[in-house]
Amino acid sequence: MASAAACSTVAQQRLCASRQQQRGSRPAVAAPRRQQQQQARRGPAAPQAMEIVQLAALDIDWSDPDTQIGALGAVLGLGLGIGVPAFYASRDDRDEERLEELRALNRATKEETGEYMSPEEIAAIRPPRWTDRREFVDDD
Repeated sequence: MASAAACSTVAQQRLCASRQQQRGSRPAVAAPRRQQQQQARRGPAAPQAMEIVQLAALDIDWSDPDTQIGALGAVLGLGLGIGVPAFYASRDDRDEERLEELRALNRATKEETGEYMSPEEIAAIRPPRWTDRREFVDDD
């Protein structure tokens, strides 16, 4: 009987120890919540040493050739990235205007002479663009 009583006390001790470990770890998890609640009641906390970060001013050495090349590349890239598509868009718009003028002229020629303009006459007025000169061939 003594051994059974001893076992039960050992089992109870282990159970109590595991409960204490659980209780011991729980306040550590709940502590940040409590601190946040208390901090909300008290107002903003004083800055801690780990939270203070000062940002230094950006000091660029413009006399360095690598810096100059990088800055020039950035400016040229930005300029070309915006300028080239804008140029192609303006050329495309102008080509559409010429095409409308050419269609109106072709209709007027049809009414006067009864014939449409020849491809040579159209090419003389509106030269083909580089995209018009490509041949789309299926080489499968």
